Amino acid sequence: MKNLIKGRWGVYTLYKKNKLYYVGLANNLMGRLKTHLKDRHRGAWDRFSVYLTIKSSHIKELESLLIRVTNPPGNKLQGKFINSKALKRDLVYLLKVHDDNKRASLIGGSYAKRRQKTLAKKAGGKNSLEGIFNKRVKLKAKYKGITYWASIRKDGKINYNNKLYLTPTSAAKAITKRSTISGWEFWHYKDDKNKWVCLNKLRE
Repeated sequence: MKNLIKGRWGVYTLYKKNKLYYVGLANNLMGRLKTHLKDRHRGAWDRFSVYLTIKSSHIKELESLLIRVTNPPGNKLQGKFINSKALKRDLVYLLKVHDDNKRASLIGGSYAKRRQKTLAKKAGGKNSLEGIFNKRVKLKAKYKGITYWASIRKDGKINYNNKLYLTPTSAAKAITKRSTISGWEFWHYKDDKNKWVCLNKLRE
């Protein structure tokens, strides 16, 4: 057993009377277990298990995952995930956006228009058009004497010729093959007066 784990990478677990006590990571499992016979874990465990692995950048992630899932009493700190981030702020933002969109849909009128304008201004560049319309809306464009039809879905994606585009400009480029064109000026929709106006009117 000593020869098998000496100098090997892996994750190990310590137990006390069949209950998980500690989860650890080591690049020399035998050396680490010997250390635990003398450090603060001395006497707190009576058997162990080792899981041999090859050296990998994912080993730390594996250890962190095990600690968070099992929450052993011997681990004072929870493991951290590389390049991870807390999602609470993003979740709060998404919930707020959803609530604002729902409120605009229910109230309608000037409130809905202000909400639509706010979303349209934020939808520049690569940002989605999600929430601008609460139902699928037809789009129309004329280019070199030909009329093209498309639609904006509730999720903000533009459906043209059975293909989805994230922005008005990307859909316009698919038609014109031009690298410089504004999809907000290219595409038109019917406003509340039933008139065809360019998408850019949403921002005004």
